[in-house]
Amino acid sequence: MSKSFEEVKSELRSDEKILWEQRKLFNKLKGLKRVGFLLVFIVGSSLLLYFVTSTINFDAYLIFQIIILISILPLCFFFVEFINYRKRLKKLDLRTKDLINYEEFTVLTNKRWIQKSLFYLKLDASKYDSDSILIQKDLAIVNLHDIEVIYATKGFKSELFYVNFFITWEKETEESVLLAILEKTDYLILMEILQKLYSIIKEEYDIITKGDSALYVKMLN
Repeated sequence: MSKSFEEVKSELRSDEKILWEQRKLFNKLKGLKRVGFLLVFIVGSSLLLYFVTSTINFDAYLIFQIIILISILPLCFFFVEFINYRKRLKKLDLRTKDLINYEEFTVLTNKRWIQKSLFYLKLDASKYDSDSILIQKDLAIVNLHDIEVIYATKGFKSELFYVNFFITWEKETEESVLLAILEKTDYLILMEILQKLYSIIKEEYDIITKGDSALYVKMLN
């Protein structure tokens, strides 16, 4: 069973203190439902078109072939998504309805970054050094000492900020495992806390996109 926000907090080590936390509930079935509605709409509209055109001077067989071709892509996408959802449920020992209010959270302590997200189910945990990052189903735990770079960028035409944490930093080629998506207020609070935890060795700006920043950091304690 997937761990809850309260369970993770109750299991913190005695020398850990919570510095920042974020918890949100998401309907993880929303995307699947949208694809399903799109599929029903396309098939329904196509069948209506078929019946209308079959009563007038159109090649009904050709129209039927077009309908099938139009329906194949959303149908395939729906089944791929459905299979992915079933795999996630099996891994987490959850029921389908549990994804309607799926809990995602982040807990930053003076020692570790602890984050829960379905994203971690996609990762191969064996590829990562367990001394630096531990991935348990949908939960990732990283020692703050092992973070090398904090990379931040602002969302395009939005007030959302994306904060990535790198254990190894290779700029464009290296994908971060940890990502926080924050509104401006939370972003400013988090960055202020992080700057008290780390000494900044070097700063870079406009690296990958205009307005982004990379802080090369080292844990103070």
